Amino acid sequence: MKSSYSIGMDMVYIPEFESYLKDPGTAFFDQTFTDWEKNTADLKQTKQRATFYSGRYAAKEAFLKALDGRWLHTKPTIKFKYSELEIRNDDFGRPYFRYYGSLLKTISDLQMESVKLSITHVHEYAASQVLIEF
Repeated sequence: MKSSYSIGMDMVYIPEFESYLKDPGTAFFDQTFTDWEKNTADLKQTKQRATFYSGRYAAKEAFLKALDGRWLHTKPTIKFKYSELEIRNDDFGRPYFRYYGSLLKTISDLQMESVKLSITHVHEYAASQVLIEF
């Protein structure tokens, strides 16, 4: 069977995440990031934490867009919690995804061939691009 590809991209304004970090009552981080991501971010200074979180949030958004793009012009049916999607880096700094919970089963059912992830930070913005091969 011939492969098909879907791409997703997202860009985030880093100062917005700085303001989220200043609001201790927000549930945003608990609902959006895994324990590993939050623990890793906690080791960083405030500005670096905002940059870390914003890049990972952009990656999660880009992943959703790439996943949804396979079924263009149809009602979205795939739902998952962002906290079921984790972004880590390999020994050389390259980002990759780890899947948990119901998303892990969904990914298995979709039989994706490969997922490529790129995250970049420029000035006050973080951007991410995801390419999925089905």
